[in-house]
Amino acid sequence: MDATESSKLSDGIDAPMWMFWKRRRYVLVFLAFFGFFNVYSLRVNLSVAIVAMTENRTIEHPNGTISYEQEFAWDSTTKGYILSSFFYGYIFTQLLGGYISNALGGNYVFGVGVGVTAVLTLLTPLAAHGGFGWLITVRAVEGFFEGVTFPCIHAIWSKWAPPSERSRMATLAFSGVFTGTVASMLLSGVLADTLGWEWVFYILGAFGCVWFLAWMVIVKKSPEVDPYITTKEKEFILATLQRSAATTEKVKHPWRGILTSKAVWALIVSSFSENWGFYTLLTQLPTFLRDTMHFELQAAGILSALPW
Repeated sequence: MDATESSKLSDGIDAPMWMFWKRRRYVLVFLAFFGFFNVYSLRVNLSVAIVAMTENRTIEHPNGTISYEQEFAWDSTTKGYILSSFFYGYIFTQLLGGYISNALGGNYVFGVGVGVTAVLTLLTPLAAHGGFGWLITVRAVEGFFEGVTFPCIHAIWSKWAPPSERSRMATLAFSGVFTGTVASMLLSGVLADTLGWEWVFYILGAFGCVWFLAWMVIVKKSPEVDPYITTKEKEFILATLQRSAATTEKVKHPWRGILTSKAVWALIVSSFSENWGFYTLLTQLPTFLRDTMHFELQAAGILSALPW
């Protein structure tokens, strides 16, 4: 059933759409929003925190002399390895994420991907004090688990999103990406400047763990196995997706047509180019603003958030 046909059906819920808690599919969207909020807040926090970790601090001694010291005396090359290490793991699970989610359930894979990243974020200060090799390892493992999030969310939409609402649901959920980026940039600068850089990881990691518990308890694999969804909403979703509770269909993908499509390759090239610039700014802008433009830490965090 296409979007036009599915828009003619009703879920039987007498409540406006903004009352998302009345519809289980929009409870999922609400939690997915904060899932992607966590995905990016946990990804970019180090970009700001590393500025505080490596900046020269002024030390005034009892005899009146002044000296300068760095908590971590990492040169620009080492910082580059650390900031890019997240993507060492991230690249390996982009393709695997979709297959794993089909086998185990997109809700489980998405939840575990973000949850493990949150736990590792809590361990980041310990890893940093253990040496930059440990920090690189922790960040690479974080990337490995976060790599499944975008592929497996589409497996979730395939079970929960009526065609007429799919764009809306995906847009609302994916807006968490930029909200999380902005919030993390702003909050990381303030936390590092007031409480210390370690609290950037403790607070954002703790929020991610709370989200993980809520997601695993509330979100189910599909409407058929959700005990809290109304019968009318379940029937509405199944009808628009043209499947019954007993249906188990095997989809045959037209790989030859996909791989030879000019439109597909145009999307690949444009997405690659956009991501190159996006992630360069995401990882390097706070350091550039502090080291080259000589902005204070909080100002660097605020300015880094502006493009998003």
